[in-house]
Amino acid sequence: MIFLASLTKQARLDLLRRILQTTQDLTTTDSTANANLDLAINLPGIDLDLNLGTETTSSTSMRGTLLGMLDKQVVVQTTSGDPEQGALVHVGNDFITLIDATTGGTLSFVRIAKIESVQEIEI
Repeated sequence: MIFLASLTKQARLDLLRRILQTTQDLTTTDSTANANLDLAINLPGIDLDLNLGTETTSSTSMRGTLLGMLDKQVVVQTTSGDPEQGALVHVGNDFITLIDATTGGTLSFVRIAKIESVQEIEI
């Protein structure tokens, strides 16, 4: 059993990055075998359900832009119209992870295919 509450902020972030890296490894092993792979991760404070499909050309170029903004504060505009804000802590093959410090460290997972624009911000 993992007690996330007893972990330091950095330890929780490291654990999250390892979990997210595992999902990344699953998608790069064999793209045809994983085209319809679903992954669910349920930990205290984290509930993640992903469809690890293949990338499109537009999501590939957006992913490159996002990789250049890793570990920076960003605002992401999505097709839903609701902006997401936070520190960009992970860029996966088809999703990103933001941590919003203004709401106590809330995690946001956003599919790259749903991102319309991303902008670095100063806090």
